Amino acid sequence: MIYAIGDIHGCHRQLIPALDEIASRDLRPEETVVFLGDYIDRGNDSRAVVDSLMRWKEKHGNTVFLRGNHEQMLLDAREDLLRLGGEGMLYSDALPRWWQNGGNATARSYRASMNTWPRAIPPDHWQFFRQTAMEYAEGGYHFLHAGRLPEGMTWEYADRADIDPRLWIRGPFLSYEGDFQGKVVVFGHTPQLDAKPLIHPNKIGLDTAAVFGGKLSMAVLDPDADGEARLEFELLQWA
Repeated sequence: MIYAIGDIHGCHRQLIPALDEIASRDLRPEETVVFLGDYIDRGNDSRAVVDSLMRWKEKHGNTVFLRGNHEQMLLDAREDLLRLGGEGMLYSDALPRWWQNGGNATARSYRASMNTWPRAIPPDHWQFFRQTAMEYAEGGYHFLHAGRLPEGMTWEYADRADIDPRLWIRGPFLSYEGDFQGKVVVFGHTPQLDAKPLIHPNKIGLDTAAVFGGKLSMAVLDPDADGEARLEFELLQWA
């Protein structure tokens, strides 16, 4: 089976029972756990989330951590500060973008301020963020944080190398009813404020707004499922 977990956003309290549930099922070596990105920002316990995920990976090697747009914003902010040196805090574009989108909550979880957060985040956490994957495919499923650009469509930010549709896309992907090369796309990024997964014939959305008072969702998917059966899965949620 494949265990796919939606956006966590610093909601450590919901993450722990999800990890306990997976562990209780005695994972076989061939079973995969996929986290869909956005581990940090907005919620109160981003540092604790990353600590728990790193400990989980030590025990369960067949785990995939996808990169979310919030991890990318964090990495971009750090890169800006390194590039601009002492003037980074004044002239960085990436830093205020991350900070205003929940980065301030992440900094607080590391007991840091806007001036101290790069040093407050431990090296192994930086390594965790850098090693996140952009996408993953198994069986009849394609896993990405935000979704994928439908074939033949042009990404509106095609001239911006720093804006990857796999991390940011919404409209063109969400409204697309066609085929994604025979795969069902499993994604997060777009919060479902009714706390119910978005299920279309070609996609499954698992961001059920945990950080906005919704629930953290996990879908248990069968990699051998075909056709419409790929949309039938066990759903577990934690509020």
